[in-house]
Amino acid sequence: MKNILFLTLGLFFTLSFGQRHEIGVFVGGANVIGDIGKSNYINPAPVPYFTAERIGRVAYAFGGIYRFNVNPYMGFRFNALFSRVIGADYSAPEQYKRRRDYTYKNNIWEASIVFEYNFLNINDYDGSNHSPFIFAGFGAFMYDKLLYDVNHSFGRDEFGVIINPPFIHTEIESSSEKQTMFTMPFGAGYKYKYRNFVIAAEVGFRYTKTDNLDFSFSDESDFTFTVEPGLNPDEVNMLNSNIIKSRQVGNTSNYDWYVFTGLTLTYTFGRPPCYCN
Repeated sequence: MKNILFLTLGLFFTLSFGQRHEIGVFVGGANVIGDIGKSNYINPAPVPYFTAERIGRVAYAFGGIYRFNVNPYMGFRFNALFSRVIGADYSAPEQYKRRRDYTYKNNIWEASIVFEYNFLNINDYDGSNHSPFIFAGFGAFMYDKLLYDVNHSFGRDEFGVIINPPFIHTEIESSSEKQTMFTMPFGAGYKYKYRNFVIAAEVGFRYTKTDNLDFSFSDESDFTFTVEPGLNPDEVNMLNSNIIKSRQVGNTSNYDWYVFTGLTLTYTFGRPPCYCN
């Protein structure tokens, strides 16, 4: 029992003080590679500032990170990030998108762990003070999904009397709910170390299995239809089908991606590691 206790304590102190730890922040921009707005792979500011008031926000991303360096070249990083992603067809180069003129904004929360590889031995006490690096890993993200309540009723005048000939009056209200899915982040960057601080610029791509980060592909299950008795069922069914199709735009065979582009600043603490055999 004592041997197990000493082994556990030894492992704890090895992880806590025998390696180099870094804690810090990420700040930057974010964009979705989807069906609404520009389709640039790297576009940290999707909407120009002078037109941002049309959807009221600008894109951004920020969060906290923790890095655990295994040896001079390799390490693991834990990310806890939040981002607001936006897009607007009026900023896209394609004419059909400008005519369509759709906009969206969404929130993305992400927790992930990635493996980092530095091409130079920046983690060594007497090593290089800069290095390019690559990373890849897995995580989970949460985003807002839109739900629609569709209410069909007879058209009425200001006194509530059904207008003759009768027609269908439709009201659509939307609400949001959180949706959680897995993601696979990967990317590249460049680090520079100054004393106990490490600053890095990076771009990270996130693969998803949803086509609805930009609200461009709503499934039939996202709609709740309420129909006033007496309406023509054939007309209602046709109207419902058109409403669903109007929320399905772009290439529905491709999943959305989201991208973080920005800077990390970390502070190194703990005893300098000794990577000895």
